[in-house]
Amino acid sequence: MLPEMTDEQRAAALERAGLARRTRAEIKALLQTGSLTFSDVLDRAAEDDLVAGTRAKAIIQSMPGMGKITTIRLMEEIGIAENRTLRGLTPRQTKELLDRFS
Repeated sequence: MLPEMTDEQRAAALERAGLARRTRAEIKALLQTGSLTFSDVLDRAAEDDLVAGTRAKAIIQSMPGMGKITTIRLMEEIGIAENRTLRGLTPRQTKELLDRFS
């Protein structure tokens, strides 16, 4: 059962959720245009929990030249679970992605 929330708590939660969605959408859009690199995203993830909580699949798929199938194949090749976040990537997985997108 969900905990009871006051109207103020509910409004604050909605605001935080909206901010998270906008931040993630902005990062994906910047990746698609090439204005942001994968390395830049990892740097942001180290400082920002909203970015760190973004699914790796969404970020990889936003890279130029990466579609759904290519993303799935790359993730399988590297051994990244489909639900893994940037925060949850191992150092080896991070290095392989950096090598791929550098």
